[in-house]
Amino acid sequence: MERPTLEVADIFRTHGPAWRAAQRGRLSGGQLKVMSAIEQCRSAALGGHVLRCEGCGTDQVSYNSCRNRHCPKC
Repeated sequence: MERPTLEVADIFRTHGPAWRAAQRGRLSGGQLKVMSAIEQCRSAALGGHVLRCEGCGTDQVSYNSCRNRHCPKC
């Protein structure tokens, strides 16, 4: 399965700060936490590990997920 060209996390990372500023005082703490978790999901912010192919020695970085039930990737 191919990765979609645009994901919710991409939209949140690009437009989230301005949208949160425009909605200041209208969003609950829970909503802000969900947005933050989705923005950080499967990125270096949550850490990760390196997978190495024993055959060819190629390294692949695999980042940790946020494990938030509202995250479309989790």
